[in-house]
Amino acid sequence: MINSARRAWLGIAGWVVVLVVLLLVPGNVTRGTQEILLNLILWVGIAQAWNLIGGIGGQLSLGQSAFVGAGGYTLAMCVLKAGTPWPAALLAGGVLSGTLAWLLSHLLLRLSGVYFTIGSSAVALIAQAWMVTWTWTGESRGLAIPLDAVPDRATAFEVIAVLTVVACAVTSVVLRSTFGLRLMAVRDDESAAAALGVPTRSVKRRAFVLSAFLTGLLGGAIALNQVAIEPNSMFDLNWVVTALVMVVVGGMGTVAGPIIGAFVIYYLVDRALADQPVLQALLSGVLVIAVIVVAPNGIVGVLRAGTDAAADRVSRRRRSQGHLSVTPCGATPTEQAGQIPAPLIDQPPSSGIEPGRPPLTRDRPATKHAAPSRESRNT
Repeated sequence: MINSARRAWLGIAGWVVVLVVLLLVPGNVTRGTQEILLNLILWVGIAQAWNLIGGIGGQLSLGQSAFVGAGGYTLAMCVLKAGTPWPAALLAGGVLSGTLAWLLSHLLLRLSGVYFTIGSSAVALIAQAWMVTWTWTGESRGLAIPLDAVPDRATAFEVIAVLTVVACAVTSVVLRSTFGLRLMAVRDDESAAAALGVPTRSVKRRAFVLSAFLTGLLGGAIALNQVAIEPNSMFDLNWVVTALVMVVVGGMGTVAGPIIGAFVIYYLVDRALADQPVLQALLSGVLVIAVIVVAPNGIVGVLRAGTDAAADRVSRRRRSQGHLSVTPCGATPTEQAGQIPAPLIDQPPSSGIEPGRPPLTRDRPATKHAAPSRESRNT
C-alpha cells in the first residue's frame, strides 16, 4: 500500500516536471517550432482522452468528435452571446460534453461491440448534420470569436499543455485505481466481471463521461487556438479516427501509448507527407495493420518485451557470476559449474584403509599362535 502511494506521488511529481518544461516553451523557441509542438501536444491530449474509454475501457467509441465540437461551440457561444470570460467558457464546454455523454450513455451503453461503435459514430454524424443547419450557431458558416476575447498564442499553448498533462495524469491515476481495475475487467470479459459483482454499465458510464469531459475541454482549447470555427471541421470524424490510430500504434490501455503514437502519426507521418494526402492515409493504414498483426500491444508492448528480455539476460548473467565468485580456488570446471563428479556420488564412506589392502572384518578375528605342547618342549 505504501509503495503504491509512493509510486502515485512520484508519477504526479513527474507530470508536474513535464508541465513546467512545457510552460517554458513559449518565448524560447521559434514560432514554427511552437506551432508544431502545440499541435503535437493537442493530439496527445485528445488521444489520451479517447484512451480512457477505448484503450482502458475497451469501448471503441467513434462519438468523441461530437464532444470536440460541443466543447468548441460551447466556448464560442458563451463568449459571443453571453460575454463569458474564456476560462469559464472553457470549463462550461467540458461540463456540457460530460453531461451530453451521460445522457447518451443510457442509450449507447446498452449496445456492445461493433453495435456500440456504429451507434457512437451515428451520434457524431447526427451532431454534425444538426450544427450545419442550426441558424443560431451560424449554420455551415460557423462562428468567429473576437480576438480581444481570447488569449494570445503563448497563453493558448499553455492552456493546451495544462489540459494535456491533466489528461495524462488522470489516465495514470485511473490505471492505478480500483475503478481502473474494474474498467479493465469489463474490457477483458464483461460477463465474468458482472459475475464477480462489478457494476459493468456504471463503470463504463463513468469512463465515458470522464473521457467526454476531457475531450470537451480540449475542444474548447481548439476553439481558442483557431478563433474561427465551423461545424464541418469541429465535428469531423477525423478527430476520433486519428486519435484511435495513435492509440493503437502506440499501445492501447497505457499512458505512454498515446504519446508515442501521436509522435509517430503526427510528426513522422502527417508532417512528413503533408503535401501527399493519399500517400499519408495509405501509410497510416498500412502502419495500423502492421502493428495489429506483428505487435498487437503497440510500440509500448514491443519496448516492454525488449526491456524484459534484456533484464532477464542481465539477471541470469549476474547469478552465474555470483555463483562463480564463491567457488574455492583450484576447483575443477565441473565443480565451478555446480556439478558433483559421478564417482563421488555413489562412493561409500571412507573406512580409513589404504587402497590395495584387504579390509579387516569383525566376524573373522585375527589368528592366535598355539602354545607349544609338553612333548615338543621335552624334545
